[in-house]
Amino acid sequence: MPDYWDASAILKLYAAEDDSEYFLNLTSALDKPIFSSAIAATEILCALFRKETEGVFKAGLAKVTYQRFRSDCETGRILLVPYGGDVLEEVERIVRIASTPRRPVMIRSLDLIHLATALVTKSTVLVATDNRLRTLGSRLKLKLLP
Repeated sequence: MPDYWDASAILKLYAAEDDSEYFLNLTSALDKPIFSSAIAATEILCALFRKETEGVFKAGLAKVTYQRFRSDCETGRILLVPYGGDVLEEVERIVRIASTPRRPVMIRSLDLIHLATALVTKSTVLVATDNRLRTLGSRLKLKLLP
């Protein structure tokens, strides 16, 4: 079964953050590609250029880094799953789970797409750092990393 990575976790492979080493070590131990939603490409592109705009990256580094990410997608290291009807059906099911009156999870739309894509790809492991995504992922019986 594939491991599913949220965009925030993938970003740590390309932009040095305090916990990036942990995520780099996870990928070095993998003998299979990372799965994520096609929306991750847009999320990563925006995050990289935000880092450049904020001065975390020097000028031009966002473009170069995004090209590295795209290259990893083209070589199959990262497989981006299209957002289609199968994902939408899972989104509709998961939003009902997130909206239970006793224990609601205020999940964002893109996070719903990520969780639905993880389930469509039959992933059993969710690599993510967002707490709401992790809470709902746990309810969906996904193993959480870290």
